[in-house]
Amino acid sequence: MPLLAISDKKVMHHILSQDRACTVSEVTSALAMSEQEVIQALDNLRRTGLAKTEIDTPGFQTNRWTLTSRGYQVAPSLVFDVVPPTNNPMPEDKVDPADGWGFPWKPVKAEAPVYAKDLSKRVGRREHKTWRPTLAVYVPEHPPKHRRWGLLFLATTLTLIGIGLLSITIRQVDIEISGINDAASLQPLNIEGKEISFNIDGTNGRTAQIFLDDSLISGFQRYGNQIFWVVPPLPEGKHILRLTVDRRIFGEVSREITFNIDGTPPTLIIPNVLDPVEIGQAVTISGISESDATVIVGGIPVSSSGGKFKLELDRPPAGPLSVLAIDEAGNTSSVEIVVPIKYPKTQAVHVSAAAWAYPALKNPIIDLIKAGKINAIELTLKDESGYLGYNSKLQLAREAGSIRSQFDLGDAIQELHSLGVRVIGRIVAFRDPILSQHAWNLGNKDWVLQGTNGQPLSKYGGFTNFYNDQVQEYNLAIATEAAEAGIDDILWDYMRRPEGSLDKMRIPGFTSSSEKPSAVINNFLAKAQSNLHEFDVMQGVSVFGIAATRGEQIAQDIPGMAKVVDYIAPMIYPSHWAKGEYGVSHPEAQPYEITSASLAEFQRVLSGTNTAIVPWLQDFTLRVEYGSKEVKAQIDAAADIGIFDWLLWDPTVTYTTAGIIPRSS
Repeated sequence: MPLLAISDKKVMHHILSQDRACTVSEVTSALAMSEQEVIQALDNLRRTGLAKTEIDTPGFQTNRWTLTSRGYQVAPSLVFDVVPPTNNPMPEDKVDPADGWGFPWKPVKAEAPVYAKDLSKRVGRREHKTWRPTLAVYVPEHPPKHRRWGLLFLATTLTLIGIGLLSITIRQVDIEISGINDAASLQPLNIEGKEISFNIDGTNGRTAQIFLDDSLISGFQRYGNQIFWVVPPLPEGKHILRLTVDRRIFGEVSREITFNIDGTPPTLIIPNVLDPVEIGQAVTISGISESDATVIVGGIPVSSSGGKFKLELDRPPAGPLSVLAIDEAGNTSSVEIVVPIKYPKTQAVHVSAAAWAYPALKNPIIDLIKAGKINAIELTLKDESGYLGYNSKLQLAREAGSIRSQFDLGDAIQELHSLGVRVIGRIVAFRDPILSQHAWNLGNKDWVLQGTNGQPLSKYGGFTNFYNDQVQEYNLAIATEAAEAGIDDILWDYMRRPEGSLDKMRIPGFTSSSEKPSAVINNFLAKAQSNLHEFDVMQGVSVFGIAATRGEQIAQDIPGMAKVVDYIAPMIYPSHWAKGEYGVSHPEAQPYEITSASLAEFQRVLSGTNTAIVPWLQDFTLRVEYGSKEVKAQIDAAADIGIFDWLLWDPTVTYTTAGIIPRSS
């Protein structure tokens, strides 16, 4: 039995004597105790299961308090020291009410127990007189013939009523488990150390036991009819948590929940690189994941059936597309996929703005087209000096004095399309002496790369800062203007930083903790591709021949670029290679060997990306005379390793036509 303080017993005695529910204020007034003492006493009685409130509302002051059934049973024995003594012993022929209950505190028969006969008088309990109506009852002279059947019926009825009451009693027991949901799936770190509580209502929880996977567990805390258990580290898999309460003659009551511990990322099967598709063509993204996983493709939730998912897109996504799978426990798997653009077969030559405006240079280009030797023209929109050779409407270009308007871009595109050839617009991006000088004069020094002396970098006459948002937006505006005019491709040049050590230059915005230059370059290309694909315009980038193996020296990350461009155009001119490169003793004099070796390296680096390779080939003379033989040797070397697309470069726009094989051949 619980040990109670004197104040607890006084409060219990008062409620017992009133034979009704009492408020805190009533008890406080009757016992001359402080309200805090009464509240504390009631809370102690509640914790020991001896008192309860009639209305389950927060706070003690407004509730009405009464004793529980257990409280009424044991109260007389617990409050004897606050009840006036009695001199009336219990008659010997009366049976002790405590007899047979097994209470260790049962008094000896020589003493008068406080819960015996005259209890109501000693504790001031009011007698309740029950009014019973007097009815005239007919008593027959002889007992009924079927009395035994009547008694049997009465016994059966009482038995059924007893069984019903027993069932009601059993059903009234409620076990609530909080802190975890039934059938929950959780990661190990999300359940380890979690507190789970069990609340037992309708019976005594002292006999409660907790089982995990049919094994009895210990180490929980019990507070009255509440039990708290902190989950230890558990293995992955399904677990069953059960609480049982032994109710003796009423049997055992239990409640169980199941939960699953899962720390394994869900299965996600999808190719990293899809097969190339046409620009502007619808594309299907499909793969396999776990049946209960949620799949999100490019931020779009995708429905699945039997673990298979599929998403239809109106056009190929620009750049990498994220695919994320999330299982019920919150584990994730992700894949970054790329949908390459099927680049059309291309044989093209470089044409400057001045050459297109000069008939003596333009007409031979038209002849190459009509002869079927080329099917595309690379037309320079912004050159190495920073000049825009077409009739641009850009405000910044006009303010900087960059516009030369040597030809009408819309007319040029229309003319070339009428001849059945594609137009590739070349933009020299960050090498821009005109914009550099203009920005410096306006005090926008963060637009310009600088030397260690804080002055504009003298190399190339001026190099703009690729970290600067305004510089990026200027180049994007040129590309957008060309796309709106109907251009087929944008081919970026000088999409890099200047050669040389970073210690020898100042790049505003670049610090040891910022993104490295190659990442900034690739972010720009991703932005440009997303914009250009809206116009069904493809994007390529011209890169140094050494970039396949030493790209970071000039901020050209070839594998990274392959994810955000539609083709790579390596400038593998034989005259640009040092002797002995790739084991070729004299690259400039051995155009076939150096072309084959350098392109094979790009094929290796780009393997698995499905990104087209369209190399720049040499049709100009430096130290070794170049003619039709040397041009054809490069074209043949590329074809022999499976590369049939190319761009010819001659800064004077005078091409060795004999070395070019017609496309039909």
